[in-house]
Amino acid sequence: MDLLTEKNYKWIYTYDYEPRSIWDPWRQETGPATWIEEEVDDVAARVNSHPGLPTFALIADSHYVENGTWDDTIASLRALDKKIKLNGIIHLGDLSDGLLPLDRTLAIEQRCISDMESLGHPLYIVPGNHDYNYFRGNPELKYPDRPQYYKDLSGEKLRLIFIDSFEPKEQVRYGFSMQCVGWLEYTLRTMPSDYRALIFSHVPPLLSLQAWAKDMRHRHELVTVMDTYADRILAFINGHNHCDQIFNGLNNGMFPIVSINCAKCEYYTDHKPNGATVPKRRLGDRTQESFDILQIDAAAGKLFFTRFGAGTDRIVENHKGRFL
Repeated sequence: MDLLTEKNYKWIYTYDYEPRSIWDPWRQETGPATWIEEEVDDVAARVNSHPGLPTFALIADSHYVENGTWDDTIASLRALDKKIKLNGIIHLGDLSDGLLPLDRTLAIEQRCISDMESLGHPLYIVPGNHDYNYFRGNPELKYPDRPQYYKDLSGEKLRLIFIDSFEPKEQVRYGFSMQCVGWLEYTLRTMPSDYRALIFSHVPPLLSLQAWAKDMRHRHELVTVMDTYADRILAFINGHNHCDQIFNGLNNGMFPIVSINCAKCEYYTDHKPNGATVPKRRLGDRTQESFDILQIDAAAGKLFFTRFGAGTDRIVENHKGRFL
């Protein structure tokens, strides 16, 4: 395999991004995605074994490109939606590569958002570093409309909290602003006393859990806030690393940090944090997709992560996460 000449291989099997965000055509080589229905049936059976729980499609790092796999991701979600009861879609950031002129990036972003909204469920997005349209020094920056916000599910006594984790104009770009840290403290402090929280971010909260930055802004302050309310947090869930990982080593011992693999069809094992799991991927079968169906049992403190495509299921219970 010559990664420099073979169709799309460089973008899948090495750390690199196609500068125009256009892959070479490949579908006629792999055929139609007939594997989707089989995977849908398998995943739906596992999801439906936990009936009555709030259920969300959980996607990270789709990195939309023309001729990519986004259409199959949406087709998979639409097929799943016919067989499971979804309460919403959560996207953990990096809708695009962030390499293009702003008008093209905005068009990609709107395309992805419209596709997800077409399922008719609430959509929750956290901004990823590529979503700032900053990658490789791209000067046409964009900022999120809502850098942090939350959604209460009153029937489940659950608060879903979404926070930002990047600032391209700071010297230390990755991390959390003090405004975000203060907002998170207030949001947890004023949460109804019988509620539990799930925190979603693009970037993980610990420097040791990502392979790119040498420092992260205000990570200690963020962890201090989470330690204060640790008995009310079910998990911290992030994307960014393009891998699966569960970290149970927080000193508070009350909740894990769970990293979600990339929806983009990509497989390489370098530039990963210690302890990462990177499932093999290829075009044209179930492994080209990789996202989760997240089910939340807030009262019991359980989270079920059911994997669609490459990777395996996971569970959080008794304050710890594990692979199944």
